[in-house]
Amino acid sequence: MKSEDGFTLIELLITVALIGILGAIAIMNTPDMLANYRVRGAARQLYSDMQMARLRAVKEGKDFAVEFSGNTYCVKNQVNSTLIPPAVDGWTAGCTTTNDTIIKTVALSSEYAGVSITSSPTRNIFYPNGTAGRDGGASITVTIAKGARTIQIIPNTGTGNIRMQ
Repeated sequence: MKSEDGFTLIELLITVALIGILGAIAIMNTPDMLANYRVRGAARQLYSDMQMARLRAVKEGKDFAVEFSGNTYCVKNQVNSTLIPPAVDGWTAGCTTTNDTIIKTVALSSEYAGVSITSSPTRNIFYPNGTAGRDGGASITVTIAKGARTIQIIPNTGTGNIRMQ
């Protein structure tokens, strides 16, 4: 009897078919994975910047705010609330104002393609005692989304702690 080494044609075809099926599954799931990574990355960056605003408020004894405008947000503090034209609460609107000191501006749409950010209202303030709020009211809820993947970032008004869900 003669022993022949190697693979049969049927074994090779089955192996190629399995590799093709696994490759197709991986390619179909790639866009969902990318959306997931982009949303999580954007949420972590915003979370980090909100923590920075809170810690600087405690450290420097000043109010710091995170303000949202479309897919852009900025971290800022008040230089002088008596400058004209201040808002009712002493803050000026927007991230390009000269009446407040802009610490950091982030355009999420340019750093994380396709990610959108919504917040209502548009400004969250961190106070020197570590608490958070919005013009004396409740803090905001920020939603970061891409497709069906969403993450919410919610500062606690009583403690100033920030959570992601």
